[in-house]
Amino acid sequence: MKPIDIKKVKIKNLLGLIDVPTYEDILFQIVNFMNDENRLDGEFKSKDAYYKTNLRINSEMTDDLDELVKLGYLEKNKNSSYRIIKHLWESD
Repeated sequence: MKPIDIKKVKIKNLLGLIDVPTYEDILFQIVNFMNDENRLDGEFKSKDAYYKTNLRINSEMTDDLDELVKLGYLEKNKNSSYRIIKHLWESD
């Protein structure tokens, strides 16, 4: 996973003012906590995303993560482990 280029981030994500969340907003929160923790390998457990993000579209976090897999942003590893393939705020 590449670090976040802050110039590419929308103001609403920086301020956390999100009325109607999108999958990209959830992805930003995941990428942001991974970036803050210097976990640039991109691998995380679904429970990490559950506890460290506050946006949900579906009732279950795993459903949101599975949708991010379908959109091509994440890759599902074994069990409840995921890896970030790409994100919209990659630094060059």
